[in-house]
Amino acid sequence: MLDLYELQVFLVAAETENFSETGRILRISQPAVSGHIQSLEQRLKTQLFDRTGRNIKLNEVGEALVPVTRNLLKEAQQVEEFIALRRGTVTGQLRIGCSTAAGKYILPGIMARFMEHHPNVRIVCEVGPRGQALERLCTREIDLALSSLRVPRREVEYRHFADDQLALIVPPNHPWAKECQIQVDDLTNYPMVLREVSSGTTITLNRELARFDMSVEVLQVRLTLFNSEGIVQAVTEGVGPAIVSRASAEAALMQHKVIEVKIEGLNLVQRLYIARHTGFHATEAQTAFWNFTFAPENEHLRPLFI
Repeated sequence: MLDLYELQVFLVAAETENFSETGRILRISQPAVSGHIQSLEQRLKTQLFDRTGRNIKLNEVGEALVPVTRNLLKEAQQVEEFIALRRGTVTGQLRIGCSTAAGKYILPGIMARFMEHHPNVRIVCEVGPRGQALERLCTREIDLALSSLRVPRREVEYRHFADDQLALIVPPNHPWAKECQIQVDDLTNYPMVLREVSSGTTITLNRELARFDMSVEVLQVRLTLFNSEGIVQAVTEGVGPAIVSRASAEAALMQHKVIEVKIEGLNLVQRLYIARHTGFHATEAQTAFWNFTFAPENEHLRPLFI
């Protein structure tokens, strides 16, 4: 009988074509990877990789087995989901990678409600640059990724998770603070504080400016910071206006340390996506969180993180 874990090891090895890298992703030793592959080949009575010294490459049989293995693991996942649902108990660890704003302001609400329903699940949330989460998802270092970045990949499934509203904030003594709304062209009139060009915030701003034949390059960027909280603090210190995730500025807005100003014609909304790798065998905790998030009966939770 086939061993599902051996098939999972095979699938990762097929993608990396490197046993050492496979071991790193699965957190097992390189000899253990070799042992699992050899055991699978013995069960199937055929070689799946061509070996030349330390180099390996999928052979014709191995390539043909990849899609079959993916489908088999998906079906096995469905069986586990069914049993978990019947049992009503979910255990284990869930690793989520996310961007800074999502990790600090969007995930905590839904995670708290999820853990009320599944107290035996331990969640580890890794916060980093938005591209990092997707990379770690594809190497199976995390179970789910939450980011504004959506790179089409055959084995990654994306779903719209939330909308992160961006806002123009200014110091209370800034000329714009007296205005309810400014025009897009006005953004070029004063030095500003912005996130790095690769951030979701700046990419969203650039996308909206493009509709007016503009880009962030025409703005007077006085200071670039890689942290939304640092930008909010810079605005409170009077460095200049900034566009940030509104959630990151909520406290400063409530305390009247900064003022929000509307920009006519700009739809500053950053779509956030949750992603999972469909080529790997999902844990019951991962499946439970995914299903919980999008269950129709939990729609009332969405205001907590939108």
